[in-house]
Amino acid sequence: MTATAIPGSADTIRMSGQAPIEIRTMTLRDIKDALAAGIDDLKHSRTDALIIGAIFPLAGVIFAAAWVIQGILPFIFPLLAGFALLGPLSTLWFATLSRQRELGEDSITGIFSEPRLTSIQRLAGTAIMIFFTWNLTAAIIYLLTLGSSNEAADAPFYIRVFTTHAGWELIVIGCGLGAVFALVTLAISVISFPVVIDRPVSAYQAVSISIQAMFRNPVFVLGWGAVVVVALIFGAVTCLLGMVFVLPVLGHATWHVYRRMTT
Repeated sequence: MTATAIPGSADTIRMSGQAPIEIRTMTLRDIKDALAAGIDDLKHSRTDALIIGAIFPLAGVIFAAAWVIQGILPFIFPLLAGFALLGPLSTLWFATLSRQRELGEDSITGIFSEPRLTSIQRLAGTAIMIFFTWNLTAAIIYLLTLGSSNEAADAPFYIRVFTTHAGWELIVIGCGLGAVFALVTLAISVISFPVVIDRPVSAYQAVSISIQAMFRNPVFVLGWGAVVVVALIFGAVTCLLGMVFVLPVLGHATWHVYRRMTT
């Protein structure tokens, strides 16, 4: 697959045996428009009901475990933050429903058949691998900083984090590496899942298209990433209950980001 710049408003990605894909130039206003379209899809599809059935039990398990087993507190934040790395995968179903609504299709079962299914599985495997790698990295950072420090050893965990040198090392190193993981995830998945449910492309081609889209629209993609992070933080600090609204909107909006960005 090769990419050729076209003067003006778009780059064209040419793939052997397939119609070329043009990457349009986006503005920050497109983020607002995509979110508005996502909210409209949510009102139509009522996919928040699907999330209620998943988020409530998950939130209960996580916070009950943190309450009972105090030793896992250092790993709760990396776990919740890591959900952002699984964001593209978790929004796949909603993007699929948005596509169905736009095209007026009666069924979405065809999307989850070959060859799309293989591409979806490979992208999903990549997202899961990144998620587990991040959590392993976060655990190592903790063990090398606050976990091996005797500073304020008898103080609660959250006090140790903000009042000790080791705690601030944990914050700085953890946030720095977390930003790297987030940036890599954003680049390879900003539109890769919508691409594979809409076009007969491989996972590698979808990732290449997504990276090309980020190079074409760095300000837009970083702005979209910031919106996703803020929305997921809101979802996390509300004991995951905010995810009932956040995940469907982001998922539906992801489809509209893709549709506005490509032709």
